[in-house]
Amino acid sequence: MKKLVTAALAAALLALTAQASVASQRDDPGGSTWDASAAAFRGHNGARYVFTCPSYGTASSVWGTDVYTDDSSVCTAAVHSGRITLAGGGTVTVEIRPGESSYTGSARNGITSSSYGAWSGSYVIVGATASTPGIGVGGSTWGATAGAFRTYVGARFAYTCPANGQPGSVWGTGVYTDDSSVCTAAVHAGLITVAGGGSVTIEMRAGESSYTGSTRNGITSSSYGAWVGSYVFPAAAGGGGGTIGSPSAPPPPKPSVAVNVGGATGTVLVKLPGQSSFATLQGSAQIPVGAQVDATQGSVALTSAEGTATFKQGAFVVREPAAPAAARVTDLVLTGGDFGACPKASRRSASAGAKPKVVRRLWGNGKGRFRTTGRYAAATVRGTSWRIEDRCDGTNVTVASGTVTVRDLRRKRNVIVTAGHSYLAKR
Repeated sequence: MKKLVTAALAAALLALTAQASVASQRDDPGGSTWDASAAAFRGHNGARYVFTCPSYGTASSVWGTDVYTDDSSVCTAAVHSGRITLAGGGTVTVEIRPGESSYTGSARNGITSSSYGAWSGSYVIVGATASTPGIGVGGSTWGATAGAFRTYVGARFAYTCPANGQPGSVWGTGVYTDDSSVCTAAVHAGLITVAGGGSVTIEMRAGESSYTGSTRNGITSSSYGAWVGSYVFPAAAGGGGGTIGSPSAPPPPKPSVAVNVGGATGTVLVKLPGQSSFATLQGSAQIPVGAQVDATQGSVALTSAEGTATFKQGAFVVREPAAPAAARVTDLVLTGGDFGACPKASRRSASAGAKPKVVRRLWGNGKGRFRTTGRYAAATVRGTSWRIEDRCDGTNVTVASGTVTVRDLRRKRNVIVTAGHSYLAKR
């Protein structure tokens, strides 16, 4: 009996020790404002702390790039590193590091960090979960603009336009300067009328190098040169539809945040996250990661922070998980098609020589770190011409030029495919 009691006590002690160990590995809370820094944790090298960044934040001071001084705003540093946005905020995990002899500033994702000499404490960002803000309140008069929301690129704001309003000044077509009257731009875009008024939603965009004026729906907008902020109407036809893009070149792509599309031939459609229908691409546009592109009836040039390539004959969703620059890849995940027409795997084809049915495909040609992902395989390239097809018998990758690394998702192995060859990842 004494041995049983002793064994039970030992087991209980072991369980408590394990629980304490797990608890000690949890990341401690850091701060919950955009001003919060990691200076209070100086000297806790290797420890990790979680900071909460509310939506619609205000940027604060930051010193360094990738490695930041510990008195830098953690939330602002997370925007600088491309982990979250000012509009959405989110949670950010930092790891405390010793001081550095110097820190180098840079301009990234709308945030400019400063350089500094020796400092006694540092941190790096080791994780983040970005949030998506809801639709904010914009304004309720015909004179209301979007200038106050300039820093919240990607955020959406709702405006109420009273009936029988007084039109104001507007610059641009499709993409408008953020100091344009939102209600007047909505009339120009064909969403509402001056007599009837109505409610509209805008989406904030970065500044453009130029804006083209035009006369539409009784409103004449003006042309303008470079400006620091823009907006568009994402729901031009009720939850999507209409057109997307402008004649002006979009700003540079943002790593793991946004890519640029343009140079379309034929018909190319784009569906932004949160919308229910596609818009026709006209000119060029910057679209967020998570957007869906349909180039089954055309071709489109896609530029990410990792390179430029042209894609055609397929539809895909743009993905680019946050990662260090050397490991980051732009992933185009095939979408669409009806696999219900494929026979069950256990059934033999009606004809042994029958050509496998292709459910969906995508051609790619360009340079950069791109991956096209099908149902059973993913093809990673750095500069080549290739095709990926989801068929009833598996995912087939064909290489026209260059070399492709194919990941067989079912068999969990990599296969190198060279020009003139193909690989079938069987289902």
